[in-house]
Amino acid sequence: MVSTPNPKRSYDATRRRERAESEREETRVKVVEAAMKLFVEKGYTATTVSEIAKEAGVALQSVYKAGGSKAELMHHAVDVAVAGDTDDVLVQDRPSFAMFMGEPDPVAKVRMFAGMICDIQERLAPIQRAQSEAAAVDETATTYWRNAHLLRLQTFDVAIRALPEDRLRRSYEETTATVWGIGSTEVYTLMTTILSYDKDRVRSWLADTLVDAILRP
Repeated sequence: MVSTPNPKRSYDATRRRERAESEREETRVKVVEAAMKLFVEKGYTATTVSEIAKEAGVALQSVYKAGGSKAELMHHAVDVAVAGDTDDVLVQDRPSFAMFMGEPDPVAKVRMFAGMICDIQERLAPIQRAQSEAAAVDETATTYWRNAHLLRLQTFDVAIRALPEDRLRRSYEETTATVWGIGSTEVYTLMTTILSYDKDRVRSWLADTLVDAILRP
């Protein structure tokens, strides 16, 4: 007798795989959110993996499966802060960046980009101190920190090259470096902490500063 495939069994196996994948993703999100919370509250070195597991409400082994080492968890937490969600989509592949690329007016384009920078820095600034701390004590975290800055530089380069060259005061390379520096988390933190600028004032300041610094009248 020739046996025939059991459609129900195949369907059940697919459902089990989908459910298992969903549960792994839920655990990963919980772990990264817990790590981010503790890194902000306690700093990098003072936070233990055991504490992250307790905060996430998962077993210790689940933390390693979901996030890897503590340095990798910092990397994932920074990615979430930059993106604003857990989707694996680069900034330059998101709808907001597409809207920026489609704006024809250079001044409006720069102001829009300044707003995008501030959106990210508002989320990233709280964890920036822990990220710097991690980079100072952990070689893996240092590599992630450097790569994150290089990726940000590449994204800024794409954005700046969308501006007409004849409207720029300097070359694309110099303009990218200028915006990358002025729009950094470090500058944002100085403006909001030392100078006590609120979010709206920082946005206005950054937009005005970038327009004046990189565009010809």
